[in-house]
Amino acid sequence: MNFGATIKKIRTDKNLTQKELSDGILTRSHLSQIETNNYFPSYDKFFLLLDRLNVVFEEFLFIQNDQKIQFKQQIRSKISEAANLNDIEKLKNLAITAQDLHTKTEDITYYHYMLICKALISYNITHTVTEEMIQLVNPIKEYLFKMDNWYLYELKLFNNIIYSLTVEEALLFSRTSLKRLDNFQYFMEFQHTEQHIYLNLSTLCMEYEDFEAAKNFAETAIEKAKKYTLVYEKVCSELNHAIACIKLGLDLQSYETIRKNMLVINYLDFDSLHAHFSKLLAKFQIEVEI
Repeated sequence: MNFGATIKKIRTDKNLTQKELSDGILTRSHLSQIETNNYFPSYDKFFLLLDRLNVVFEEFLFIQNDQKIQFKQQIRSKISEAANLNDIEKLKNLAITAQDLHTKTEDITYYHYMLICKALISYNITHTVTEEMIQLVNPIKEYLFKMDNWYLYELKLFNNIIYSLTVEEALLFSRTSLKRLDNFQYFMEFQHTEQHIYLNLSTLCMEYEDFEAAKNFAETAIEKAKKYTLVYEKVCSELNHAIACIKLGLDLQSYETIRKNMLVINYLDFDSLHAHFSKLLAKFQIEVEI
């Protein structure tokens, strides 16, 4: 579907006349020319039309692409899904796909996706940060250091490589990322990205046995998960917080928190996630009857 046809389709689907859509933005005759691809509006006019139609730009592209998700979005979503479920086989297949696409297109996005997949595979095998994992994400670190300002893509890159950073590097990057996040608070992706950054910072601090920092980051992660009703993320954040509290000798109720959340994971059949936290509990010598 071409540009003008997409505008017309959305307008007619919403039962708007050309006059109703164009009023105060451009002339009706100009809108008519847009819909027949004989005139292209300036960017400011285009976004005013989208606002009048109550359609965001990503949704416009989705409709223009005959309601097919762009492949970059598909592969990014699949990586997130595989990472959440600790699905190593899926990550391996996605790494191969991303590598092939990078070879064909030389698109740096696919290169980053390939590195992230391989780093996640390395982490999920041992549940520790290895030298291999650090080397894999070095090109992404270099890419982020070169940026004067970050956008959502860079924020998500940072979120994906937190595990392979030192605590000092993560805190340095997070000062940049969390400051920039406020600029994107009205984007849907902001909600998950913000919460995941705090959750992953908590996990990283536990890796280095900085349990005080892990507890503090987990508390914020729990607060964000509640705010955005992110159930899966709330379970993970509460488990991180409980483990950190136990290691700090702060809260005996933490054992019950672990028991309840592990039962929730069991009930939801999140086998990979259950295995991940079981290994984490064993690593920190925490025994809980479930």
